[in-house]
Amino acid sequence: MTAVAATRWEIGGEFHLPVELPGPQHRWPEGAVWYALGRHALQALLQRLGSPKLWLPDYFCDEVARSWAEVTNIEVYEDDPRWPEPRWDSLRAGRRDAVLAVNYFGVREAGPWLAWREQTECVLVEDHAHDPASEWATSSSADYAFTSLRKTLPVPDGAILWSPRGLPLPDQPAGGADGSELKLAAMLLKGEYLGGGDDQLKERFRRLQLDGEERLRQSGVAGASPATRESLVRGVPLPWRAKRSENTARLLAALHGWEGAEPLFTEWTADAAPLGAVFVFGSGADRDRVRNELREAGVYCPVHWTDAATSGSERVRQLAERILTIPTDWRYTGADMARIASLLR
Repeated sequence: MTAVAATRWEIGGEFHLPVELPGPQHRWPEGAVWYALGRHALQALLQRLGSPKLWLPDYFCDEVARSWAEVTNIEVYEDDPRWPEPRWDSLRAGRRDAVLAVNYFGVREAGPWLAWREQTECVLVEDHAHDPASEWATSSSADYAFTSLRKTLPVPDGAILWSPRGLPLPDQPAGGADGSELKLAAMLLKGEYLGGGDDQLKERFRRLQLDGEERLRQSGVAGASPATRESLVRGVPLPWRAKRSENTARLLAALHGWEGAEPLFTEWTADAAPLGAVFVFGSGADRDRVRNELREAGVYCPVHWTDAATSGSERVRQLAERILTIPTDWRYTGADMARIASLLR
């Protein structure tokens, strides 16, 4: 695939195509099963394990949690991306229960979970959606691990499930999910738009994105599309991880002393690649105002997770209302980070 020579300045939003995947690349775990969505991966695993009780952190995407609640009973333990580890006394898992450990924003370390697991018998499942090739993910000793690929890579769908311990996995689904083709078409149209295409292309690719996303959301367990499998056959491009880390560091440095919001984290281990620069504002109104101003300037910032504000504890609700992730991925340069910092200041 060849890269699009972007002529429009726009930050964030979904990925475009075509793009060049640089090497070297970190290969996927041997024997991994490919799914359309990360939620499909865990749902298939839960069903194969006989639908054990599932323990989820209270700070999590509520929509995804509801999809798993259709196949098993959910329990909640206290965890927060501002903490280095969960509140272990809230996690009272039984030996047959499944426990989901989340590497929030790709900056956590495995150590606390390894120490807890040495004292606890359960089925440990790790969620590496925010960094599929972190040191934690690639050296995992969990029973199972999964990652959503489309969060960090330019594919219309895709997730993988593997067992670091070599335990049996569900069978590979034969078919793809409804909506993948629409997402692929949207990515191609966005590439044409960013390369200088007609302004009406934006309305077209946004319509395809939304329609495709809704169809994916409603789909049953399905495999990754051929487009995803073929694009990522060699693995994760390591230069893209390095660029995310570099851009995040540049943006945080450029905003040092900024009084508009507090960074959720300012440092990470050398082998980590943060999903983006994450900030916590003093109020939901402040967050929404800044998010809207950035959107007007062409910077599209996601919230992880918007729907967490409608469920869970007061702590969870307040964080979901005040948190904002600023994209720093491989699509952007140091000059882009400086421009974002200038907008925020």
